[in-house]
Amino acid sequence: MACLAALALSVYCAEAQEKVALQTRRVFEFAETGVRFSNQFPGGRLNDCSQIGEDKFQIVIRPESERINNSAWYAFQVVADESKVIEITLTYENGKHRYDPKVSRDGKVWKRLEGKRFVRDREAKTATLTLAVDRRPLWVAGQPLIGVKEIEAWSEKLAKKSFVSQAEFGKSMRGYPLRRLRIGDKGARNHVIIISRQHPPEITGTIGMMAFVEKLADGSKLSRRFRAKFKTWVVPLMNPDGVNEGHWRHNLGGVDLNRDWKVFFQPETRAVRDLISRIVSAPNTRPVLFLDFHSTYRDVFYTQLDKHETVPKDFTKRWLAAIGERFPDYRIRRDGSHNVTQATSKWWAYENLGVPAITYELGDETDRDVIERVARGAAEEAMKLLLETAGDF
Repeated sequence: MACLAALALSVYCAEAQEKVALQTRRVFEFAETGVRFSNQFPGGRLNDCSQIGEDKFQIVIRPESERINNSAWYAFQVVADESKVIEITLTYENGKHRYDPKVSRDGKVWKRLEGKRFVRDREAKTATLTLAVDRRPLWVAGQPLIGVKEIEAWSEKLAKKSFVSQAEFGKSMRGYPLRRLRIGDKGARNHVIIISRQHPPEITGTIGMMAFVEKLADGSKLSRRFRAKFKTWVVPLMNPDGVNEGHWRHNLGGVDLNRDWKVFFQPETRAVRDLISRIVSAPNTRPVLFLDFHSTYRDVFYTQLDKHETVPKDFTKRWLAAIGERFPDYRIRRDGSHNVTQATSKWWAYENLGVPAITYELGDETDRDVIERVARGAAEEAMKLLLETAGDF
């Protein structure tokens, strides 16, 4: 049964039996106090807003679907006719406050809202923000806005390198192009596959993915040796519709894409599956590693158990040990039993390719410099280990 997609206020995916409520894009204006709120930008999420006192406001954040993982994403702009301090309470339906607020004056440079300006009420599942506002737009979001535009700009810059190519390989439910990067020399016959952003708010995963991939594509001697033997295929943005709409978790069909890797009802997962199948079916080629970048509450690697045989043999255990040795102050958390019964990309890749298939999760609030430093180091250790074991597979 095919999914029905509509650009109206709702769409319905028959397979998932979930209705997606697209938020109304609008400006909430409070003339008496001269304050305006807006969700009219890609990635924005603000479903309702009301004034509850003098310069005090309540914002309601709703998920796109009723049954959903709690990844309560919010992002909005606020401006005021004159400089003032306002108080905003964030409330959630079918969820609770998760992401610490970040603010920006230009949508590019972000800083965490700290101290008494951010008070979280864990019992009420809300958060109260105190903001200094004026005529200049102030962006407020759960994470820095690294959306479709930013990811495409990053991909295009990378694709200018002689050994990198970019191509469209499918379309999202709304018809947005799905693109992949291919990194490596023409004669390379071993394949590393990297995907990211199945879940719209998981921006720290995108930050880690970018740093990891940039290391594979730099000018170091190690990276050049690696690219001579290994091609890396990168799908940096699997859910562009959800990212643009400011979804908590789902694609436009109301489906968690990382639970669709058995039935493949969604066009995004089907397209990636078919891309991978084409890559590994080429003559004299072999897959060697699958990585899926995500975000969660803390840094963790979701893996197979050591008893699950892979080619290359014992890669995961050796790789994580190498990362831990390189970064002794960085805690390596590994979970080999996570979602073993779920239709995730990790288990599909392991069962169908026989390779180490790892979900690389970055913490929501992990320091961005740490994310990038460890991801670059993890890429170097992966390249060393794969080059070392290349003759074994």
